Amino acid sequence: MIKIKKSRFILTLVGVAALTFLLTGAVFFGVMEVGNMALVSKDDYQKAAKMVDKYEKLYAIQKTIDDQFLWETDSEAQMDAICKEAVDVLDDKYSYYMNAEEYKEWADKVTGTFYGIGVAFTQDDDGTYVVNRVMADSPAEIGGLKAGDLLLKVDGKAYEDSNKMAAAIRGEEGSSVEITYKRDGAEKTVSLVRGEVKEISVYASDINKDYGYIQIASFEEETAKQFETELEAMEQKGVKGLVIDLRNNPGGMMDQCIQVADMLLPEAMITYTKDKNGQEETYNSDEHCTDLPFVLLINGNSASAAEIVAAAVKDNGGKLVGEKTFGKGVIQGTIDLQDGSAMSLTIMEYFSPDGNKIHKKGVAPSHKVVLTEDAKTDVQLEKALELLK
Repeated sequence: MIKIKKSRFILTLVGVAALTFLLTGAVFFGVMEVGNMALVSKDDYQKAAKMVDKYEKLYAIQKTIDDQFLWETDSEAQMDAICKEAVDVLDDKYSYYMNAEEYKEWADKVTGTFYGIGVAFTQDDDGTYVVNRVMADSPAEIGGLKAGDLLLKVDGKAYEDSNKMAAAIRGEEGSSVEITYKRDGAEKTVSLVRGEVKEISVYASDINKDYGYIQIASFEEETAKQFETELEAMEQKGVKGLVIDLRNNPGGMMDQCIQVADMLLPEAMITYTKDKNGQEETYNSDEHCTDLPFVLLINGNSASAAEIVAAAVKDNGGKLVGEKTFGKGVIQGTIDLQDGSAMSLTIMEYFSPDGNKIHKKGVAPSHKVVLTEDAKTDVQLEKALELLK
């Protein structure tokens, strides 16, 4: 998911408590009391009346439950269920409601430090959870999990919601969790001990004395800073070129991928977005960028923010090697709510600099190279080096 600045979104929600307040005669607009009467402007009265009409049914259901249901009720759980369903009914797998606890867990993940097993996964259109990265020296790696494994259950339970799956995997440091996964048609269950997972999203190495390699595993809060550090190190080493690996990168924060693209491209358009009203916003790079030639590696698990970078590089004359990307070209705003909960809501679509649609289409490589599971060498990496030479 692409997380954008929360200050751009202001959301006013009217809950059951506020509705009750309205229905009993008070108004949260401008109110002037005269004796035992409350006077409001005609405009404010009409707004309040519309709100009452819209939420009257919800209020009636809640009040009937409170008054007549035989057993005790959990009003907070009820409100969570109502809010969740209000977003779920949109039938958009990228839009969802998070209660306060779920939102905190999600925020901890985005900031880069949490307790878990050290895997990143994506959810395919058929609901399958595919591991696209296993962090080095993590409990998952020690337990034998690999990229490409299918996650089936956590502690014996299957999940339809990817955020609930991720939340179940995380937990207290030192606690155990059972992961059931499938590889090559065979299921296996392993018991792992959760540990601190510090998200390092950029990895660099030398391919040989002439060329460098930088992998961007995802776009987290510190990704652009980490990438800049590794890029400057490669420039100081005097390498002749770079391979930048975006394969299996599920995306992340939009501001981070824009900054990375800015370091790679001279003055040019990176992407533009369009909201439901057709309003467009353009993101451009400035004239300052690396002088090193580079090639990007992409595959079918390169998604979201990774596709912004890939499309920007391709449309501005750069080289992409690999296979067509995932095709997630929509942006979610993460919107904080009053009680500590939040919702992720699809609010915009982004396009390549040339105006190409990415959502459900993906970004095609300029040099298609298929890497099969039984390949003995990384033919995509070899092709990238060939192009650099």
